[in-house]
Amino acid sequence: MSITHHKFKHREVQDLAWVIASPPLVSGNINGVSWWSHKTCLAEYQDCLPFLLKLDSNPYPLLARLTQVNSGRLGLRFEAFIAFWLDLSPNYTRLAQNIQIIKDKRTLGELDFIIRDNKRDCNIHLEVAVKFYLGCPPLDDPFNWYGTNTNDQLGKKIGHLKNHQTQISRQHHDYLTDHYQLKIDKRHCILKGRLFYPENRQVAPGGVNSRHLKGCWTQKKRPIKNGVYCPIRKKEWLAELDADILKKDQICMEMAEEEHPRCYVQVDQESYQEERRIFKLPKYFWKFKN
Repeated sequence: MSITHHKFKHREVQDLAWVIASPPLVSGNINGVSWWSHKTCLAEYQDCLPFLLKLDSNPYPLLARLTQVNSGRLGLRFEAFIAFWLDLSPNYTRLAQNIQIIKDKRTLGELDFIIRDNKRDCNIHLEVAVKFYLGCPPLDDPFNWYGTNTNDQLGKKIGHLKNHQTQISRQHHDYLTDHYQLKIDKRHCILKGRLFYPENRQVAPGGVNSRHLKGCWTQKKRPIKNGVYCPIRKKEWLAELDADILKKDQICMEMAEEEHPRCYVQVDQESYQEERRIFKLPKYFWKFKN
């Protein structure tokens, strides 16, 4: 069963539920910014559940919104899910999205969302991101966790969110008031995703939420004896995959030698349910990290 404890009929609705309910990679109050906790995410999911169930009976509005994402980038698809969630949530109202701060013809930054907290009657600057990182020992250092593009690091991403992206509305509050008539009362951040550990290693990087989602990476063709695997596309990296979605004709006994990192699902041979996520890495992958 998925982390939402509810099986939706439509994959896109399942992904939307995952975007709302999944545990963040980082939680707490950092530099005056509230990074959402898993408890907050689950409470929001419960409040949205009646709307999600209704959407699952007719997912066309969500499907139509996703077709407007003219990019294969998972981050933009994630933002589209966030925007759709904010529009159906009883707790928030989406006021603005992707607001650029432009001065003297120079773009100084961009705000992901400005939302209204309907219960607390205040405006929130919300930054969001979804990331998937592979750990390289020593694992306790967040700068030793890399994206499939090794220029991307967990430590860098957290630092950029903490020191730049979440602070733009504070640094340029006059601009937002003058150009958009928007006053920011609070700043929030939601960073979701999954961390992939080396096989049989579970040392988490510092500052990461203990409830974060986990997977593993390997350079072996067959890391688990009698294991079976199914390769998945990037757009399938979010919610867990059900047996009726996993393509049985693609399930294999060994993972292929890859030129680039490839995500697989380890599949239970009897139920065809997802057991865990595994990244198969090329032989020389770590030689290209900074």
